[in-house]
Amino acid sequence: MLKTAQPHTLTETFKADYKRACIWSCLRLGAAIFALTPTSGASAGTANFSDRILPAPISQTNHAPALIEAPDGILTLCWYSGSSEANADSRVLCSNSNDKGETWSQPRVVVDRDEQALGAAEPNKAVGNVTLFYDQAGRLWIIYGVIQRWNWPLLGTVCRNWLCGRVDAKFSLDHGKNWSPAIRMEDQTGALVRSKPLHLSSLGDIIPLYLEGAERSFVRILDLADTGQSPQFAAAHNFFLPGSGLIQPSLVQGPDGKIYGYFRDVRRVAIYSAEFDTRTLQWSAPEPTNLPNPGSAVEAFTSDDGKIVLVYNPSSTDRHALRLAASSDGLHFSEGCDLVADRAQGDVAYPTIIQTADSLWHLTYSADDKTTIHHVVFDTVWLHKCLER
Repeated sequence: MLKTAQPHTLTETFKADYKRACIWSCLRLGAAIFALTPTSGASAGTANFSDRILPAPISQTNHAPALIEAPDGILTLCWYSGSSEANADSRVLCSNSNDKGETWSQPRVVVDRDEQALGAAEPNKAVGNVTLFYDQAGRLWIIYGVIQRWNWPLLGTVCRNWLCGRVDAKFSLDHGKNWSPAIRMEDQTGALVRSKPLHLSSLGDIIPLYLEGAERSFVRILDLADTGQSPQFAAAHNFFLPGSGLIQPSLVQGPDGKIYGYFRDVRRVAIYSAEFDTRTLQWSAPEPTNLPNPGSAVEAFTSDDGKIVLVYNPSSTDRHALRLAASSDGLHFSEGCDLVADRAQGDVAYPTIIQTADSLWHLTYSADDKTTIHHVVFDTVWLHKCLER
């Protein structure tokens, strides 16, 4: 049986960073709300739209957030934080809100440096992208990318970037208060995670993954050997997208019941789409949408009226804005309003979105060149107006 691990407490320096960040957040809040007013769809207005900047450590890289709602309505938001991306001091932090995102708790360390997952050959050199989901047994999972160490005598670790990626996971039986020790979920070299799993009645939970070096995307059926408090990941069932150059898939079930994946294009041409057939377990050939992509992650979801909606950077060269676009067929999109106006918050990237039990939409992303984490809330009325053309 896996022992339950308590979250680590923060150092005094980290606490001081937190206090400074709270002050910084208050000073920037008014400017952030103004900047997030929709610009390319003036009819969307500003009603029922709010923004918060989380009290993340200042002067640090804070990137790749994930968000989830517990059955009792408490929100959990996690991301990785360190002196810079892929550095050995990076950790996964989590914060909670019990008032729908109005206020957030002091961040706590959930994945610390140098942890070694059960089934891993070496300790982690660094941690990265995070996602969260509840399995059918009611356990909360945090799944995250790591750089696995590869130590050579005299040279130290020769794995310094995401080419040495792996995917680890922890689970919680009390909605994130306590976490299990880490478990190795995907041990392919270069494997990483970005977007949340999708639950299907026919297959169970499937998670989108990718290989950093090979630039290939795939989905994995999360076949959990369910032993209550000690679940294990069974043998991998991985299904690869044809070709290469497309990574960081985001999965969505369209109004037609089909499963679509939307992909970051390493060539910076367009957001690509492909269909995953749940009967044959094969992908269709990927096709470019009419939306550009600057080599940045996208997020897909379905609106209440059945449209597929993407949150994306509307450029082929930079990440200076975030926009919404909607489609009825999964391939041809109509642009909506800007969530973040061009150059209002530096580089903005890695969005993730959920709809909570009260029907509000909660969006998180990193901003200001991967140094701040934003949490945005809007309602369905705002969304529909934003997508009107």
